[in-house]
Amino acid sequence: MSASSMKKAVSLIPFGYYGVTRGSDARELGFLVATSWLPAIWILFRLGGHDLGWAIANFLLGYIAFIAIYELGYLINDAWDAARSDDGRKRLPFAIGAGYIGPFVLIRLAAWLGIGLWTGWLFNWVWLGGFAALALAFAQHNLIAAAWLRITSFFELSVFRFTLPVIGAIDPAHYLEPVMAALLFYTYLRYLSYVESKGVLAMPERRSPAFGLLQTLMLAPLVAWLAFLAHATLLVELFAYFLVVRGGWAMVARGRDAAKPA
Repeated sequence: MSASSMKKAVSLIPFGYYGVTRGSDARELGFLVATSWLPAIWILFRLGGHDLGWAIANFLLGYIAFIAIYELGYLINDAWDAARSDDGRKRLPFAIGAGYIGPFVLIRLAAWLGIGLWTGWLFNWVWLGGFAALALAFAQHNLIAAAWLRITSFFELSVFRFTLPVIGAIDPAHYLEPVMAALLFYTYLRYLSYVESKGVLAMPERRSPAFGLLQTLMLAPLVAWLAFLAHATLLVELFAYFLVVRGGWAMVARGRDAAKPA
C-alpha cells in the first residue's frame, strides 16, 4: 500500500483526518494537547464529581464525538472552500470522490450517534444544541468568502472546539465555566492569530516568544472577577496552568531563536 493510500485509509477514522491533514507536525500536536486536551480533562475532573480515570474516559468519548462532526467541516473546507480561493491551503494529500466521501460521512455520523446513545448525551438538549450551533457556524465559515466576516465564524468555531468535548459530561450548574475558560484562555489568542494570518490585523508583536504569556497575564483582573462572580476557582486554576504552559513555550521559543545563526 502506498503512503497516499495509507493516509487515505487512516483519514476515514475519526481524528485520522485531522492527523493526516493538520496534525502531522509534532509541534502542532503538542500545542493541541497542552492548550486543549489537558485543560479539558482537568475541567471534567474538577466539575464532573468523579475520579481522574472517569474524566479521561469521558473526555475521549466527548472528543471523538466532537471531532467526528468537526471533521465534516474540515473536509468541506479542504475539498471545496480552499479550492475556490487563491490563497486557500491545499491540505488534501490524495484525491477524493463519492467512494471516499460516503464512508467518511457515514463513519462519523455512526460514531457521533453511537457515543451519544451510549452516554445518554443524545438526550441532552445542551449537547445537541451545541452541535447544531457548530454546524451553523461551519456553514457560515465555508459559505462566506469575506475574510472580515469569517473571523467571526472562526471565533465561534474556536469556542465550540474547546467546550463541546466536555459539555455533555458536566452538571448543568457548571455549563458556563468551560465557556468562560474557552473565551479567556483558548479562543482569544487563537482569534488574534487567525485575524493576523488573514491580513485583517497587523500585529508584528504577536510573533514575539512572550506574546501569549503576556496576553494571558494581562487577563488576571478579568479572570479574578469572573472567578468571584461565578464562584469558579477552576478559572484561577486554568489561569495558572496556561501561564506555566505559555511561559514554557516562550522559553523554548526564545532559546530556539537565540540558537539561530545571526
